[in-house]
Amino acid sequence: MREPSSSTPPTTTGTLALRAGQKLRQIRERLNLTLRVVEEASLEIADAERSSDYIVSTGRLNQVENDGSLPSIYKLYSLAVIYDMSLEEVLGLYGINLGKMEEHRLKAPHTRTRRFTAEVGDPSRPIRFPVRFDPGFRPQDTVFLSRVIEEWGEIPVGLLATLDLRKFLYGYIGLEDRMMTPLLRPGSIVQIDESRRRVVNQGWTTEFDRPIYFLELRYSYECCWCFQRSRELMLVPYPLSPCAPRTIRVPDEGEVLGQVVGVAMRIVK
Repeated sequence: MREPSSSTPPTTTGTLALRAGQKLRQIRERLNLTLRVVEEASLEIADAERSSDYIVSTGRLNQVENDGSLPSIYKLYSLAVIYDMSLEEVLGLYGINLGKMEEHRLKAPHTRTRRFTAEVGDPSRPIRFPVRFDPGFRPQDTVFLSRVIEEWGEIPVGLLATLDLRKFLYGYIGLEDRMMTPLLRPGSIVQIDESRRRVVNQGWTTEFDRPIYFLELRYSYECCWCFQRSRELMLVPYPLSPCAPRTIRVPDEGEVLGQVVGVAMRIVK
C-alpha cells in the first residue's frame, strides 16, 4: 500500500480528531484505566441500554486514540460516563462548542415560524450576568442598558434551574410569516406563558390588549389572535396583514401552546 504524501496537510477535522484521541488517551491514563477496563465498563452501559452501540472495544479505542478515528455518538457517551466527563466536554475535544448553537441558529435564514429552545448545555458552564447597576438606574425608565451596568459577573447556568422562576416557552416568528405584521414583525422572538392556554374571546379594549397565542399545528406553528367556539378555533391575523383568517379543529388539527406575554423584535430592517 502506498503511503500518503507527507506534503499533503491533514484536514482540519482529521487534525482535531487526532488531537482529541490523544487527549482521550491522556485522560484514560491519568485515571489509571487500561483499554480492557474501559471495554468492560462500556459493556455494562451497553447491557443497561440493551444496545451494542455503546460498546467501546479495545481495538476501537486504540483506533480513536492513535489513528484519529471518529467514534460514534454512542461510544462518545460511554467514554464520557467512564471518564467522568460531561458530553459537552467530550465534544469540546473535537472542536464542537455547544455554546455557539444559538449563535448559529440566529444566523440561519429561518423562514417559518417555529418554537424556539435555548440550549443550556453543561450546567456548570458559567454565563455572564449583571451584578451591579448604576445607582441612578430607574427600572421604570427606558435606558441604554450597556451604560447602566457597572459590573458583570459569572454564575453557573445550572444555578438558574434551581431558582423559583416562572417557566416560559419561546417562539421565533419566521421571516415569511406575515400573520401579525406589523404588530409582530418577522424575525421576532416571543415569550410564551404555557399556563395561559385558554382562548379568551373578549374583554380587551385595544389591539395591544388582545391576547396573542402561539399554536402548534400538524405541520407548522402559528402566532396570532384567536377566537374559539367549541372545538372550532379561528386563527385571526392582524387587520393590515396580507394573510386570511382560517379555522381549525382542536385538538385534531392543532393546539394552543400558550399566550404570548413578551416579545423581542427589531423595528428597523
